[in-house]
Amino acid sequence: MDNKLREEILMQAHEILNDEILLRALIEASDKNLGNKIVDLRSVALQKMDGELKKLKRSNQQVIATAYENLVGMKQVHQAVLKSLEQNNFNEFVKNLNTEVCEILKVDCIRLGFETHSLLENNLKPGEKLVKLQDVFPANFVDTYISQGKNNGKDDIVLRPTPKGSEQLYGKLSKNLKSEGCIKLRIGSENIIGILALASKEKEKFTAKQGIELLKFMGSVFELRISHWLN
Repeated sequence: MDNKLREEILMQAHEILNDEILLRALIEASDKNLGNKIVDLRSVALQKMDGELKKLKRSNQQVIATAYENLVGMKQVHQAVLKSLEQNNFNEFVKNLNTEVCEILKVDCIRLGFETHSLLENNLKPGEKLVKLQDVFPANFVDTYISQGKNNGKDDIVLRPTPKGSEQLYGKLSKNLKSEGCIKLRIGSENIIGILALASKEKEKFTAKQGIELLKFMGSVFELRISHWLN
């Protein structure tokens, strides 16, 4: 080894201990000198520890990413709820869903629908009319759509890829929508059954692995808000 290089290494020997690549190279060189019949347990232990450390780093990154997503989701839902409380009547509330609320929640489409058309008309205040953004469906539509006929309407909230028949909710937009979150609504002592459907062009926006607590909270607030106008 060149004397100048040796002197520089000796002067900064502590830096070698802080350099993972250099340490790995030194250990590999040492293993080669030992020959094929001798195993350096230090090298084996170091490789194992290195693998465990990488796993731990990935796990920590996933935990941090999940926590961040939860905080962002909580903030979005709270903002959407506060925005709904600012509306003065049912028509303003429905129109606001596909404008400001849609933007806040970072979704591409929101649909609000109800069953039992005649009951809805009877509960509207004088002078009010159903706006176009609000859809009316036959009885049992909500349970059938949410469950897709699989569990007899036991689920009130579902997160999934958009299923066949989604055009019933989203119309022509359904062709570009990849995932949805659906919430069953019960308005005024369950006299009126409704559905709040959030849809996105992103496949991973709504998945079965996600929690439903925030959507459950938003659905509960919307139920109370809507019942104030329709009952």
